[in-house]
Formats: sequence, C-alpha cells, structure tokens
Amino acid sequence: MNISKKSLVDPDVQKKWNDLLVAGHEKLYPSLDLVRLEKWHFGGTGSGKVLEYACGVGVNLIHLLKCGYEVEAIDASPNAVKRVHAKLEALPELKVRASLKVIDVDAEKLPYPDQTFDFVNCMNVLSLLGSKDRVGNLLAELFRVMKPGAKIILDINGPLADFAAKAKPLGDDSYLYGTPPVITYCPVSADAFAAEIKPWFNVTDVGFTHYKYCGGEIQEFIVCAHKAH
Repeated sequence: MNISKKSLVDPDVQKKWNDLLVAGHEKLYPSLDLVRLEKWHFGGTGSGKVLEYACGVGVNLIHLLKCGYEVEAIDASPNAVKRVHAKLEALPELKVRASLKVIDVDAEKLPYPDQTFDFVNCMNVLSLLGSKDRVGNLLAELFRVMKPGAKIILDINGPLADFAAKAKPLGDDSYLYGTPPVITYCPVSADAFAAEIKPWFNVTDVGFTHYKYCGGEIQEFIVCAHKAH
C-alpha cells in the first residue's frame, strides 16, 4: 500500500489494533485524566459537540455521552467502530447523540466540514502516529474542524514510557516497539510536546502523568489548549 506522507494513520498500527480487537482486547473504564479534564478544561457543561478522535473500544466516548455532549467518534479500526456500535445498541438513550465513522488508512483529511466542533478529545493516539510529521498533519486537521474558541485535550507518551524505554531508538524521538513492531513517537519532554501544539493552538496548561506497576511504565505528557477566536 502506497501511503502518503500527509496521511493521518499509520497502517501498521491500524492492522495491529484490528488484530488486538479480534483477540478480545477490551477496556472497561474511561481515562481518569479525561474524567478530570472534562470538568476542568471543557467546563463540565455537557453542552456542545465533541470530536472523540481514535475512539478505540468506546469507553471515553460513552463517558462523554453520559456527560451530555453530542459526540462524533472516529477510529482507523473498523473492528473498533463495530465494537462501539454494539455497545451503543444497549444504550439507546446515549446512542441518539452519537455518530461513528471509520477513517481510511490513507486519509489526509478528516471527514468533517470546517469549524464543526466545540471540543476535541485526542488521547492515547499521538504516539501511535509514529512521527512528528504525522502528528503535525493531524494537528492541522483538528485545527481546521474546530470552531473558533473550541477546546482540545491532547496527550502523548514520553521517553520513560514502555513505548520508548522498551523499544529500539530510531532517532528523532521515534522508536520501534512491540511484536509485531510498530513505530512510536515519544517527545523528550512536556515542554517539547507543548512546543508542537503552539503553532496551532493557544496552550492553557501543560502537565504529565507517570506511574510504574503491574510490569509496565506509563509516562504521558498532557496539553489542554484552545483555538483562538
């Protein structure tokens, strides 16, 4: 497959994620960071339209629906979107405020008009884009589909996370991780991550989470930002 340098999806990650879902991968709870930041950064109003980018198995999507938002969710994995559809069938009171799409593996644009969203949640995906350039491609598209004043939450793995610490360095903060291997992107610091966001968005806050237990280590840099009016 000939994938453009401007594509928004890493095809190796898309295949690996599809295979994990077939093997039974599941999550039961939303991100604690999202639960906290929806209240603090989004304002906890439950009003407006949210883009849930890379919805995975839908736990963050369902949380945002329960908060009251109208949510458009998208993922590169058809199996993920199929799984979320099945969950929403059992939640008809939430399903009416949800819309799901699959993004093509070679897509260069998001399938939404300009200035569509009041909020964007983009968590647990940027490291899996594999390079700084692809992260930049996605940031440009997220900027395009956000309304003036819209707010966004983004995170990315740092160099102490397993995605980097248990992987082969490739240079430029990229690593070869896992079996089958995929390329991950883990910037060196929270400030370095924020610097990648600032050409597109006004940064409200920069933070991190870091923990190590159950045989793994997670380090994530988190940025809350907004699009200028």
